[in-house]
Amino acid sequence: MPTKCELVVNSKRISARIGDTILQAALVARVVIPHDCNTGQCETCRIRVYAGDVDDQGTRRGDTVLACQATVTGEAVVEFDEVPLPSKCAATVISVADLTPDIFAVKLRLDKALSYLPGQYVKVSFAGYPARDYSPTLPADGSTDLQTLLFHIRREPDGAVSSNLGRRISAGTRARIHGPFGNSFHRRGEGRIILVSSGTGFAPIWAIARASRFREPHREMMIIAGTRHAHNLYMREEMAWLAGTGVERRILTCSGTHCDPDVRHGRPTAHLPELNSSDTVFAAGAPAMVAAVEILAEAAGATCYADAFLPAEPSRPWRQRLATLVRNQFRADAALTALKQPEHSQNGSV
Repeated sequence: MPTKCELVVNSKRISARIGDTILQAALVARVVIPHDCNTGQCETCRIRVYAGDVDDQGTRRGDTVLACQATVTGEAVVEFDEVPLPSKCAATVISVADLTPDIFAVKLRLDKALSYLPGQYVKVSFAGYPARDYSPTLPADGSTDLQTLLFHIRREPDGAVSSNLGRRISAGTRARIHGPFGNSFHRRGEGRIILVSSGTGFAPIWAIARASRFREPHREMMIIAGTRHAHNLYMREEMAWLAGTGVERRILTCSGTHCDPDVRHGRPTAHLPELNSSDTVFAAGAPAMVAAVEILAEAAGATCYADAFLPAEPSRPWRQRLATLVRNQFRADAALTALKQPEHSQNGSV
């Protein structure tokens, strides 16, 4: 039984071992397939299988698989999109401003320019805090600057990072940027482009929408942006800009109560049009919403690019970890002291 075979990756013929992941085989041959998490969550390494067969390990969507999970079973021809290579640079927070009671606009100035494609994400490490994945976006007027990054970040009351925005993380705070990553970025194409977001998933969706209107202004577009609470529908100015460029189908949704008259009730998926195989769909935001859009797109044979905003792994800055250790040691000492005390009955007698 053969243990090796040949793969053709972006027109380059390489030797591969049966059973290795496609990503492993490519890296050994010095072909760098874009990747990040290596766990099958980030979608950065999604590739297209043109010929042959691979074991998709449950990651197949149409004719694409995840290179970090799919394994080599024999000769195959695969291809991935050429994207900017990830790099690292330092940055400084310029401003932290409220977009809504729950969402911040955080602007950073980079020490050097960073190349990325509209819709990709980067890892941001504010000084003293764990890294988080955020998608660069644009101001409502669409102005761009290669050395400025703008993020829309939702405040999580218990979040190690977001709960400190505007407080310990403010103008002047230093940060490190690593990226870009992600497979869900704008590509020129034919057919409708359908953009769906929930919450701050609108950040990459707006970047993609803006790019599409400039690069392919005559392409039919539909955009759906939803939130749970109406007060977090911060994207009206961007929607107005899209209207001015001829995008007629623009839908704001709210799954909670107290929705404005111009806002439709329900989740974004409830307002999707009937999809077809010529559509290109982008979805970003809550994992459940993104998964639902992926399923609907796959059933219709539509091309779908997904960016699920997964919860961050529990991690806290070293100051908080140190404070927790001190508190836990104090509690342990107190408990040990209590155990050494005589036990008393309810009436106070020994």
